[in-house]
Amino acid sequence: MAHFYESSIITTKDGLQCQVYGNEHPFDSILVKPKYIPTDKVQSDALQYRFISGRKMNRLNMWADKEKLKQYLNTFKIKYPQYVLKSPVHTDNRLFFSIPIDDIERIYYPRKGFSELISMPEGSLDDHLQLVHKFAKFLLQSGLRIKDLGITYSTLMGHYNPAVSDINIVVYGKENFWKLMNYLDTAQHELLRWKTKEEWVSFHKRRNRYNTFSEEDFYFLMNRKKSEGFFDGRLFVIFAAEKEEETWFKWGEEKYTPLGQVTVEGTVTDNFSSIVRPGCYDIINVTTIDGSVPGEITKVAFYSRDYCMMAYPGEKIQTCGVLERVDRKDGSSYYRVVVGYFDAYMDERREKEYIKVLL
Repeated sequence: MAHFYESSIITTKDGLQCQVYGNEHPFDSILVKPKYIPTDKVQSDALQYRFISGRKMNRLNMWADKEKLKQYLNTFKIKYPQYVLKSPVHTDNRLFFSIPIDDIERIYYPRKGFSELISMPEGSLDDHLQLVHKFAKFLLQSGLRIKDLGITYSTLMGHYNPAVSDINIVVYGKENFWKLMNYLDTAQHELLRWKTKEEWVSFHKRRNRYNTFSEEDFYFLMNRKKSEGFFDGRLFVIFAAEKEEETWFKWGEEKYTPLGQVTVEGTVTDNFSSIVRPGCYDIINVTTIDGSVPGEITKVAFYSRDYCMMAYPGEKIQTCGVLERVDRKDGSSYYRVVVGYFDAYMDERREKEYIKVLL
């Protein structure tokens, strides 16, 4: 099966629009996060409604009212069982969404979309696409090539709102992504600005961040990220996609056994793979704050973009999540803590799990 990159968009034969989630997938299906779901089989007033491709849709938000979200997802699993993966490598009832190959209607490729857009005469583009085009030209000044970048979400699908839609860019290759982040750290452009403290504080009040970080600490950590900002007043978000040869794990070569909830602290030694989903930090000198740990923890993994690029080598982090023993095919094993499995959003783990830097 061909390599499927993070943030590609897949439409299914029965009308779902899904974002490819991660860069490693089972043999016969693609891991995704459903983004827009038709309301004919399942719907919820706790989720935003959108009219797309002639259909009434719900936009899935994992931070919607917890009880209504749980009810919605339980109904989704009944109405769309083919899109719920029974993972053979997870011994617990982990929630993963996946699309069987035979259920794919169309795949929208961000890299191809970017190449097509950048070749367009600017006079043929509307205001939104002209802005994306101008932003793309700015990013290419970093030394990246056209084939290193992609566009995704509503810009790629063509159902954007010209007045408010975000600019979403995919960077192919972890080294390319870090190169772009280094470029943006000092780059100047009259249309470029970073989020203010007030904007980050407003963002801080959503989800469970207010339980985890003080406003000052949150602003410090987020302000050093250069993957989100504004270009001519329009929010942009930049995602990383691993190349096939650089994924930090291979689906099917490890098995994961949950051992309960833990809170630990440790020092980051490597954050190179903290820019992708799932992402990870390698850690050493781990101490246990809460829970029982039978062996040395060497990795913190996460499934939420909130924790991308949060910590850097030499910094100490504290994390609360699911402790897992990881058994490799070669007979070796290690322990890790995982934050943000999809099923965490349906119970008390949604508010309790976190990764934070100890400043």
